[in-house]
Amino acid sequence: MTRKIYKVVLTGKSVHNENLPDVKRRMARLFKTSAPVIEKLFAREKAVVKRGLTEDAANRYVAAIQKAGAECYAEETASGPAAEKPSQTTEKDNASENGKNALPLSETAGKADAEQDRAQPQGKGGPRVIPVQTSYKPEDRFSPRPASWLRASPAGLDLGEKPFRDVQWERIAALAAYIPDEGDGEEDIRFLLFLSDEKRPFFLDAKQIDYPSFQESPPAKTAAAFRGFLYFLCRKNNTMILEETTFDFLSGNTLPRFTEERALKYATAVGLLIEDGDEGDEG
Repeated sequence: MTRKIYKVVLTGKSVHNENLPDVKRRMARLFKTSAPVIEKLFAREKAVVKRGLTEDAANRYVAAIQKAGAECYAEETASGPAAEKPSQTTEKDNASENGKNALPLSETAGKADAEQDRAQPQGKGGPRVIPVQTSYKPEDRFSPRPASWLRASPAGLDLGEKPFRDVQWERIAALAAYIPDEGDGEEDIRFLLFLSDEKRPFFLDAKQIDYPSFQESPPAKTAAAFRGFLYFLCRKNNTMILEETTFDFLSGNTLPRFTEERALKYATAVGLLIEDGDEGDEG
């Protein structure tokens, strides 16, 4: 059935001149994402928060965002088959015009009381973001090892090997993603997953992730599903390290392309940062 389709747009301002840092903090809670991601949204002119919505769904988004104290509006974009479940993230949700970001709304959006949010002390809002130089000579002790798969486990992650069938969230030390130089495109994503008590990172293809075990109704496109997975990990462990270009990928940027040799240098560089206890920039 053809119906009007809407997007929700942030103006970058607060409602009734509310304190903007407080508004940004509540927005991070509302969307269950990190403070730097919200900062980037507010820094852009007319940042798109959500696309492909029915009029009723768009109005619900606007109400929830305004309740958090941010000024926004719904704008009609086209007529066509609108999404039946607006809370699901689609590829268009994560891609954006002119680099504008889009975020999935929390399942509890509209239910949280903004006054209660103001009164509660806030923890650290996101991962540690660290730029990595790939000029290091690869070291064997940081040589990536392949994982059989990546699924949700009772306490965290299941990586397929017997000692790593139930890795707790807090053991995740860092994650760094890239596109192989010989890859077919932006959907061909590889990533390195570092655990706090292991020198060698796990090496996975983003297609090896069992997304339904982490997300309800994940997007069909790998890049969009992987973004959703990264948001999920950041909520579960807000002290993990995200390599800077991987963090920028959350905001809609493209991952870097690496040859196999450069990917090995990448693994060594991240491993050395973890070993040296580099704190990076807290989100």
